[in-house]
Amino acid sequence: MNNEKEDRKEEKKDVCEDCGGNDFDINHMRAEKECKDCGLTAPCQVFDENDDNRHYGENATATKVRTYGVTDKGTALGSRPLSKREIRALPPAARRMYYRLRLMERGTVRDSHPFFGKVMRDLESLYGRNTAIGIEHLARMSCLPLTDEQGRIRDGLKSCDQKRLAMPKQAICRQKADLKGDSEESNARIIAIALAELGGDLQITSKIDRRFDLQRFGLTNKQISSAKSIILKHYKARISFLGEPKPRRIHPSELRCDDADQVIAHLEENLSSSLSDADLDAVHRNAAYRLDLLGEPGDDKESPLTVNTNIRMVIACVYYVTLQSLGLAEGLLNRVASTCRLTGSGVSSRLEQFCNEDVSGKLFVDGAFDDFIQL
Repeated sequence: MNNEKEDRKEEKKDVCEDCGGNDFDINHMRAEKECKDCGLTAPCQVFDENDDNRHYGENATATKVRTYGVTDKGTALGSRPLSKREIRALPPAARRMYYRLRLMERGTVRDSHPFFGKVMRDLESLYGRNTAIGIEHLARMSCLPLTDEQGRIRDGLKSCDQKRLAMPKQAICRQKADLKGDSEESNARIIAIALAELGGDLQITSKIDRRFDLQRFGLTNKQISSAKSIILKHYKARISFLGEPKPRRIHPSELRCDDADQVIAHLEENLSSSLSDADLDAVHRNAAYRLDLLGEPGDDKESPLTVNTNIRMVIACVYYVTLQSLGLAEGLLNRVASTCRLTGSGVSSRLEQFCNEDVSGKLFVDGAFDDFIQL
């Protein structure tokens, strides 16, 4: 009887919601199944008894189970279990409820290192889940102690090398007052920003612009630079003495694309205070057309025409020449340049070079810096 019910549930689960078909093509990399009859796609992730991690894709057991979203607060029994004396003092109904909750508590995952969870949540909220996952190994390295085996290796090293393998979190949180945060939350945020910037420098994730986060949370460049230096020294020591593998670096075209998205988002935010919505929309559409002429930001198959120029300089020049063509450039050169972490004179000079090199034939940029309006 039970077997028949299970079979019926399985059949119901594997029936297409649109046409009722039961023949599917499974795409493990995208975690989807596609109906062969009507083409409807639906989420589908297959696990076996060895899968202890819920990732999409075929390599579901590549890393440890993530528990950074779980804390020992707010569990079935709260932050601590009751003592026997406290249990006996409860009314009968409350005592029965307590025993029921204690059974639930046995299945609750407790986080023995809540600071790591705070850093990961800051990374995810500030820079997105993909960035948080990409540099999770750096966050673990910074906030969690060495394993027993790694500790034994560390004990056999010179004292100076042992210091390099000390936990970065402890070193950062015990610095002078001007180098550390004023609270645990502030220290977690400092480490999160330092990790995100370090991930960009190591080409593990896209680069970030720390200025906006520093203004938002009242932090200083000195605090981030110090934390970043401590983490980087520890990271290099792990590779040298513990034999940890280096992570995969993302393709330069991916970095260029991410940098372009970031700079354009900052330009939209800074220009919105001076331009109307209609003018800002026209600027974006014309700039996008010019970037398309240049092939920017490119991909791993085709390189853009301005591939040898920093993408921030290219976007600054494109947006400023667009503002000039639309008659909106007055007083905005320095704002465009500073948003792209450049100087106004540098952008103006490079734009002039682009125009001169295009006319002389030294650099073919397909007229992307000409004076025109394309709506």
